[in-house]
Parts: sequence; structure tokens; C-alpha cells
Amino acid sequence: MDAVYSALIAEIDRFGGSVIGFAGDAVTCWFDEAQGDAAQRATACAFALQQAMQAFLEIILPQGARTALTLKVAIASGSARRFEVGDALVQRLDVLAGATVMRTSTAEHLAGKGEILLDESTVDRSGSGLTVREWRTDADSQERFAVAEKYETAVSPSPHFPLPAIPPETLKPWIHAPVYAREMSQQGHFLTEFRPCAVLFVRFMGIDYEAEAAQAQLDSFIRLMQTITTRYNGTLLQLTIGDKGSYAYLNFGVLNAHEDDARRAVKAALELREAAGQLQVQVGLSYGLLRVGAYGGQTRRTFGALGDHVNLAARLMSTAVPGEILLSGHIHKATSRDFVFDPRPPLPMKGKAEPLPVFALTGERQQRAIRLQEPTYALPMVGRQNELQTISGKLDLTLQGNSQVIGIVAEAGMGKSRLVAEVIRAARKMGLPVMAARVNPMPSTPRTRRGNLSGRLSLMSIHMRRCANKSVHSKANCKTSPPDAWRRYPC
Repeated sequence: MDAVYSALIAEIDRFGGSVIGFAGDAVTCWFDEAQGDAAQRATACAFALQQAMQAFLEIILPQGARTALTLKVAIASGSARRFEVGDALVQRLDVLAGATVMRTSTAEHLAGKGEILLDESTVDRSGSGLTVREWRTDADSQERFAVAEKYETAVSPSPHFPLPAIPPETLKPWIHAPVYAREMSQQGHFLTEFRPCAVLFVRFMGIDYEAEAAQAQLDSFIRLMQTITTRYNGTLLQLTIGDKGSYAYLNFGVLNAHEDDARRAVKAALELREAAGQLQVQVGLSYGLLRVGAYGGQTRRTFGALGDHVNLAARLMSTAVPGEILLSGHIHKATSRDFVFDPRPPLPMKGKAEPLPVFALTGERQQRAIRLQEPTYALPMVGRQNELQTISGKLDLTLQGNSQVIGIVAEAGMGKSRLVAEVIRAARKMGLPVMAARVNPMPSTPRTRRGNLSGRLSLMSIHMRRCANKSVHSKANCKTSPPDAWRRYPC
């Protein structure tokens, strides 16, 4: 990936362009007219990009298979609006918008592999050295685009290097905080890995990007998305302005992993739909293993998460009608106990032998009290002797009529459920009745971890830092008042 992006971004830099943003395997570039002949530089750069892609026509994969990479380029010329949006405490975003950007998106949809499409304005400004093979018309907008075959106008490269040194504090608002911290500690290479993530794509329509109020409207909605996403410890990775509505890519698990990232993503989707107001939204979600990390060239890089489930969530977003939330079978399976769904017709996907199952989210499931069943483990527990000894002592005190509180807190995968099952088994052997209350992790506390309380009359669920309004408290035979029992525990 870095080899491809390095080759492409080097050509963009050589002709004085700037990479504004990444969207999956696409980049949005800007050639400023202030440097002169923007349309000619962009057109010359497009042919240079296609030439650079010749080095990737045959790629040998690790298993010995061969593949090829191709590129399509779309260019539109004219005025555009450039916004800075988003909360600086989360991340500021640089956005291009307006009719010119929309034409670029339209041309991209009409372009085929290896082609270069130019809007009429770019053709008029490119000079007599341009050879047009054919014209194509968009069915919706009736805009015409030229398929460029050859460009013989002499265009001198105009790189804008060397770049001035930029203090890290200036860059900080534009970078995700965990990524910034890793880069500042020289640990950026540790960011690349494969990890399970929940993917959420949301398309929103209703902002006129040519209107004076456009920046305020977009900034308000982006801040709203960031607030909701941050509440569930997710990340807004990308924002794209397109001809068929703008869309954002949210990810849960890319920077902070949780056992219930799928549930967090679905909860966030429900909140986004409710809070969108007059904007129409369409949402698609999926869940699975993604390649997480930085990618790009030497002068412009981004941090993202790529994989089949990103493409699937984007396709579900495009399939959804306004106000609808569609989910893949993967995330449906992970959240079916917490939410209510309606099945939808299976969705054909490129590269998949069979259509994929699709579900529409209708709401949250009302939970009912159930009898606690501890997991069955065939092998005896190994280790945790100190913890088991402490718990045994607390159970003895409980038998004497003194209610006890035990908090079991750990990172995901450290064996909390296994230890709790051992506690339940020990309590039942001692004749103690066991009851349970399950409480989902609180989204407003990013470092929340699930724990459990064991006492004479209750086995309760507790959460770090903010447990007061989520715990269940039994007054019977309790030596402390509820406010004392609900004291926040330092972690």
C-alpha cells in the first residue's frame, strides 16, 4: 500500500497539488489556481499518475497468485469551498465542498479502469494539446465529461517543497489523540495490526454547500457525530463530500478495543438517527477483522481501517433508504440479544459466491430477568490463588451476616468470566443464593471494564468510575447505607 501511495503522491507533489483527504483506496487532491494553470497541472498530473501505475500492473501475492492494480482519475475545475470542521479536542477535519467537488464525484462514477475523465471546464482550460476519445453524460445531472486519451501540452512541474517545519502542537488538533501520542513517542510503527472492529457508515443529506450557512451546518453535525462516537469510545475516521450525499466512516475498535464494540456501534447508530434532525441519514454497519494502521506516502499519510467489512458497510449504507439502518449478518449475530431486527433480502456483493444476509434495525430489545447460569468449564482453574483466597474470605464473612462487595476488573480477555464462574460455584457450594443483574458498560467512561459483585443476597454488576446510578443495592443485612456502598472506587 505504501509503495502505491508513495508513487502516486510523489506525482501529485511534483505538479504542485495537495492531498486533502483519503477515502478508502481513493484520495482527493487540490491544485490551487494561485500557483497558475491549475487545470493544466491537474491534467498533466493525471497522465503522470496513470504512468506511475504501470509499475503495479502485476503484483505477486504471498500465496503465489497474481493480481493487478488499476487507477481511474476524475478532474473538475472551478471554485470550491474549503471548510475546517470538527471539535479540536477530538479532531479537526479539512473538507472540500461545493459544485466543483460534486462534479469530480460524478465523473469518478462514470470513469472506467485506467481512464481519465475531465469536466467541460477542465477541457476548456487544458489547451489544444488534449485529445478527447469520447464524451459521456451523467443521466441524473446531464453534465458532460470527456474521456482524455492524450495530453501533449508542455506543463512544467511546480513542486511546493521544501515544506516549512510545523510545530507538533499545531498538528495535534488534526490527529487522533492515541495516534499523536504514539507518533510523539516514536512508536508509530506499532499502530499497524489486524483487529476486530465494528464499522459504521452514515450518509447525510440536506446541506446546501453553496449556501453561506453550509460551514456552520456541517460543523454542527460533525461535532454531533464526534460527541456521540466519543461517548461510545469510537472514532470518526473519514468524511467525504459526494454528489449523492456526504458520508462519514465511524469505527469502533480501531483505537480502543472493547468486548462489545458491535453493540456500541449499533447504539451509536440509533442515537445518530435520532439526533440528525432535519438531515436525512442512511446507515450501514458490519463487524469483522480489519487491517488497522497508517498508510500513504512520505509527505502525506493517514490512519485508517481497511477490509471487506468496510466495503460491506458502505454498500449497506448505499442500499438503505433514508432513515434506515442496515446491518450485515456478522454484526447481527453479535448483537441479536440486545436489539430487534427485521430481515431484508440478501445483498449480492462483488467477490462473494452467495448473496449476504441483511437485517434492518428496528430498536432495542427489552431485557428480562433471567436465572444466572455460570459457564461450564471442564478443566479446573489454574492460578488466581490469591484472588480466590480473598474471595473465599469474603464469602465466609457473608455467611456471618456481613454483606461484602467484590469488584473484578481487568482488560478484555484476561479471564474475568472464568473467575466469576468460580466465585458462583463456590458460593453455591456454601449454600448462598445467587442472583444477577447485567448492566452494559457505560459509554461515557472510555476505560470502563465489566466487573461483578458478590454478596449474601445479590450478585451485581459494577462499572468503574461511575457505578452509582447503575448498581443494584440490597438493604437487607447491609451494614452500610446506599451512598457509602455506592462510593466510587479508584482504578
